[in-house]
Amino acid sequence: MTAADIDKAVMAAIQRHWTLHALQRFRKRYNLADYEARSLVDLVDRIEAKYALAFQNPYWKEHPLVIIVVTLLRRNPGASPKIRIVYNRRKKVIVTVLPRKPRPNRPSNLKTLRV
Repeated sequence: MTAADIDKAVMAAIQRHWTLHALQRFRKRYNLADYEARSLVDLVDRIEAKYALAFQNPYWKEHPLVIIVVTLLRRNPGASPKIRIVYNRRKKVIVTVLPRKPRPNRPSNLKTLRV
């Protein structure tokens, strides 16, 4: 495979798990070139692997959207900040990227998990 084919495969995998809105919000808040592409691709797999049993619990039936706080792998591993995303667990897709810190005057009704 050539480099262009690898890039196309990575982008296809990212588009499968990220909405266009989430990618735009991620690019707006973070420099996409600083992050490893594989950390964006395998993020949904990491979420599903960690919380697969928890999501089968009836408690989660009424919570299709959850906030996930995740650390993505950067090219400089020592400077990997935590990123807050909204994840649709039924469709297994990342819906949006939230600001780094929650606003104290805007409460969220979504449950928060960490990866």
